[in-house]
Amino acid sequence: MGSEDVSAPAQPIGRCLAAGQRVCTAKGAVTVEELARSAFEAICYDRSTRRYVTRTAKAAPAGRKPVVRVHTDKGPFDLTPDQPVILQDGELLMAGELDPGTRLCACTVKPELGHLVTSADFGKEILDRDHLTEADCAVTNWYPVPSVEALGESEVYQVEIAGGGAQSNVVVWTIGPGGGIGIAIAV
Repeated sequence: MGSEDVSAPAQPIGRCLAAGQRVCTAKGAVTVEELARSAFEAICYDRSTRRYVTRTAKAAPAGRKPVVRVHTDKGPFDLTPDQPVILQDGELLMAGELDPGTRLCACTVKPELGHLVTSADFGKEILDRDHLTEADCAVTNWYPVPSVEALGESEVYQVEIAGGGAQSNVVVWTIGPGGGIGIAIAV
């Protein structure tokens, strides 16, 4: 009798985030590898109501895969090329296929409430769903790299929403020169 490798996935894993990528949760923006320790409340974008909601989610290590960095005018996001990103018009496009000028479904913290986010705020941001608002974000050719930059292989994590469904997505977060911003990705 042979032994089975239980660590190998039954089918190819897609839709992954690179280690270090932050996910919006009810407790702030947390790295995906930290979230792999237990279930969490993810901030998600409900496309039908155009509102932010929380849903129970879990993250799990998915091995090593090629990763791309999606550069936006507000900061970068590290995803696998086959990770679907939600566009401003609600359509989906794989991260590796994004072109300069593609407008993403993005959010930011409402500045009128005084909840501005800076790089010193990681781990203590106020990111609950009531503080988020739609943002204007576009993929750009951000000198000195193209808008989507291949980074090579990296440890990756897969995020899953409890109950799944066609509307399953999470908001991932970054801080860049334009302040804190999130984009919605399908999971």
